[in-house]
Amino acid sequence: MREHKEETQLIDDLRLRAAAPHDLEAVRSLLEAAHLPTDGIEEQFGPAYAVAEANGAVVGVEGVEHYGDAGLLRSAAVAEAWQGRGVGARLTQDRLAYARAAGLKEVWLLTTTAADYFPRYGFEKAEREKAPAQMQASREFAEACPASAVAMRLVLKEK
Repeated sequence: MREHKEETQLIDDLRLRAAAPHDLEAVRSLLEAAHLPTDGIEEQFGPAYAVAEANGAVVGVEGVEHYGDAGLLRSAAVAEAWQGRGVGARLTQDRLAYARAAGLKEVWLLTTTAADYFPRYGFEKAEREKAPAQMQASREFAEACPASAVAMRLVLKEK
């Protein structure tokens, strides 16, 4: 029973915050461990990214890069020891709230492994070619993610 309480306490101690420049190397390591591309991450790294932190360590990350009035959700990763505890869900909810607050009209993502995960947030499969031209020219779209990646889109509702 004691182990369960300690685990619960760790979840309670998890905090989300805006990414800072000093987080970049920890985020790169997390992405590499998750077999996700790191190409171009430094181009918009900062407050558009959120990190999940526990006991002073970065255990999750997710970002929304801006391309005009559209966002690209990318680099969604959670350390293996923290998977299955809701960290990814908290990060996704946080970044979608960020996108709405930033006035973005839509959010896109590319995935090779999570096409069944993101529909719970309203994402639908979309044709990659219909993404905004500026986004298609990004390193994530043009170079980092393979052509076989599934494109998904979420239209954000006006409040």
